[in-house]
Amino acid sequence: MVDFWKRIKDTLLPPRCICCREYVERVGICDSCWGEIKWISEPKCEICGQPLEFETCKYCVAGENFFDRVVSVMVYEGLARHLILKFKDQDTTLYAPIFARWLNRIIQDFSQDVDFLVPVPISSKRRFKRKYNQTELLCLELQKLSGLNYEPRILEKIRETAPQKSLNRKNRLSNLRKTFSVNEKISIKDKVILLIDDVITTGATANSCAELLKKAGAAKVYVATLARVILKSSAANP
Repeated sequence: MVDFWKRIKDTLLPPRCICCREYVERVGICDSCWGEIKWISEPKCEICGQPLEFETCKYCVAGENFFDRVVSVMVYEGLARHLILKFKDQDTTLYAPIFARWLNRIIQDFSQDVDFLVPVPISSKRRFKRKYNQTELLCLELQKLSGLNYEPRILEKIRETAPQKSLNRKNRLSNLRKTFSVNEKISIKDKVILLIDDVITTGATANSCAELLKKAGAAKVYVATLARVILKSSAANP
């Protein structure tokens, strides 16, 4: 019966590409727009997921990260950047199921080990202004696809911070100090956490959250994001 009504709906309101509005067979993006997005593939850093020539980037070689692995769907530029900005700032929440499908593909290597699916939180002020937390929407849709245990109460943002986009890695880390807290009422001792965020740049936010989770007893912290900014100086010397 569900398939019947879906066929009726698709006949009356056929799905369109979320980018160019061309008709498509399935809700998502058309082949032309798909080709405009730079999808992340090998070679990339085996820890932080940064596309690069060598196996490990300089930050991961130096052991500066508390997360165990980061995976990202696409490079944060061009059409990908446009889609994510619309999703974050223009109330385009219908993108969430599409983005969750993409995220579900890239977590298959470790999703069977994950105990808790956790969104990177935003401040109450930003939530009020935006009306929603985009990472929570991603988690809700990803839970439907993966069956993972979604727990949005584990992390909380307790302090408003300046925008990260204009800061370097060192200043980002300083900006995030004492920004997040872990809910002690939920035990994460020896648990594996999967953090979900929309974009990763230097990894400062993911690292700050992962550090708190590890201190609270988490065994591993994985991170999955829709996109990542390419850091030109990330490659380590061979």
